[in-house]
Amino acid sequence: MESRDDVAASLAALDTDRAALADRVRQPGWYDPALGVLVAGFFASYSFAFPWATLAAAPVFAIGVGLLVAAYRRHTGLWVSGFHGSPSTKPLVRAWALACAVVLVVGLVAELVLDVRYAMVGAGALLGAGAAVLSSRWTTAYQRDLRSGR
Repeated sequence: MESRDDVAASLAALDTDRAALADRVRQPGWYDPALGVLVAGFFASYSFAFPWATLAAAPVFAIGVGLLVAAYRRHTGLWVSGFHGSPSTKPLVRAWALACAVVLVVGLVAELVLDVRYAMVGAGALLGAGAAVLSSRWTTAYQRDLRSGR
């Protein structure tokens, strides 16, 4: 049976490891803007020769996201899915999904139904900026939860 001192030392080591992991999961500074550019470019493609430009943009987007994942893994040594983060990140993801749905519907209706040229360029820019900001905030919330043991 372990003594209280052994248990306390083990818990302290876990806290230290958790804090080190929290420091390590921060992505490089260029990651969030790159994600934003990928998102903006993909959704802006809806304004150009829809659906052909979007079909061409889809593999560029997928490859770009794959490269971001690989770079993040190389930088941090791990990967954390944005959909399976921590208790504090789940409300951010839900809010993001709702905002995306609203912006996409408004942009698509404006572009395809009301014939407002380049409406999806604006929607894409808004979604790209949102993705960049949310990515940074998601990581901050995830780090906070790791440090607190949540």
